Amino acid sequence: MNKPVSLLAGIALLHVASPAWSEPVVSAIVETEPVGIDGDAADDSVIVSGETPYDTRVIGTQKKGGLYVYDLKGRVVQDVMGGRPNNVDARPGFPWREGHGHVVATSDRSDNSVRLYRYDDRAKRLEPTARVVLLTGFEEVYGVTVGKIGETFVIVATDKDGDVAQWSLTMKAGEISALETRRLKLGSIAEGCVIDDEAGNLFVSQELEGLWRFALDPARGNEGVLVDRVAPRGNLAEDVEGVTIWTAPGLKGYLIVSAQGESRFNVYDRVAPFAYRGTFRIVSNAQGTIDGVSETDGVEVSSRSVGPRFPRGLLVVQDGDNTLPAETQNFKYVSWADVEKALGLAP
Repeated sequence: MNKPVSLLAGIALLHVASPAWSEPVVSAIVETEPVGIDGDAADDSVIVSGETPYDTRVIGTQKKGGLYVYDLKGRVVQDVMGGRPNNVDARPGFPWREGHGHVVATSDRSDNSVRLYRYDDRAKRLEPTARVVLLTGFEEVYGVTVGKIGETFVIVATDKDGDVAQWSLTMKAGEISALETRRLKLGSIAEGCVIDDEAGNLFVSQELEGLWRFALDPARGNEGVLVDRVAPRGNLAEDVEGVTIWTAPGLKGYLIVSAQGESRFNVYDRVAPFAYRGTFRIVSNAQGTIDGVSETDGVEVSSRSVGPRFPRGLLVVQDGDNTLPAETQNFKYVSWADVEKALGLAP
């Protein structure tokens, strides 16, 4: 195991944009069934693509006690109860002994671990028992993401003290092992994180500071770059939470970041210089049947077409205050095509 390393000094800020925000609005097309647990319970989600758009599933965390698997209509099609999963992520192509398929990772506060589950792509179901429990050594684990360096799967997790840890996974004789490759120290709460495999980047949100970019491969160094800061020095608001990537060929695409403190979402170019493209909010639909979104924790997006209602991809966000009618927390589904139109993004 490599020794922990600290964040290097001399951090470069790529840009400081004006804090004057434009705020177009979009509305959700679908909302999931509520989690059924009072208080702050729903948190993060991941989209798991299937062979056809209609095989797509959304896995959401209920951080007081389990995972829900939703279909595209927002219905719960499976619940996996147990633990205290906070964040969740997934990647296809993991070499399970049964054959290649999705690996689903959760950050679990019951024992401050990262748990790895096998998702059965054919059955479109999550195995109810984790195959691996990776103890992080964190005081309180927050975020988790899965990615790849070449053919090697990697896990990154964050914690409330701002520590960031990374592991490489190997499979031998049907057994999974994890090697810690580095630790970074941001100094205050870090939660949302996402890996851009193709670009070789790791993004981490530090709630009170902004969004960081690191090289995913530790061999490329541990120096971080702030993509954007919280106001008044940048375009974000405190409680920077979820971060996700809408990808397109040729390293095109966008970063989407949840500014939980002001219930809005920032969009940036996927690669340096990470130009700020605008901010949007999610409001109630015209029919008054699906409420707007506030105080979002986790955010997830897929660029794959998911049927006629989501032709340019699906954006899933947690809603911290579910109304119309008043219910426990849930997740909202937004068409990425509506975000493109609202912000004038090139299709």
